[in-house]
Amino acid sequence: MVRAKQAKPPAAQKPPGNSPKSRPPPSESPALWKKLRLRRKKASNLLPATSIRELLKRFSVPRVGFGVQGAAVAALREGCEAHLVDLLEEWGLCALHAGRAAVQTADVSLVRCIRMKRG
Repeated sequence: MVRAKQAKPPAAQKPPGNSPKSRPPPSESPALWKKLRLRRKKASNLLPATSIRELLKRFSVPRVGFGVQGAAVAALREGCEAHLVDLLEEWGLCALHAGRAAVQTADVSLVRCIRMKRG
């Protein structure tokens, strides 16, 4: 005697975005990274030159006959901008790895820890 298989009732399906493992990355993040890459390729000035000059004046010892050349200010500005963009990119990568679009303090501390170990 052969028994007929009983049909099982369909299991209740959950919406695809609720479980943390199946969550897709944020949709706005690829556009954000494209903007960052374009910013890096362009020779845009993110930091105003006047604020860099003011910082130099505050931290330097004033002496008669000495000044700061414009090329030196431009070099410091470029270095600061490159460092800030690198930090922002690494913070963003940590946030994307965690499945978030926004940077949190945990990302900042993780990047700091990794940079200390790198040397």
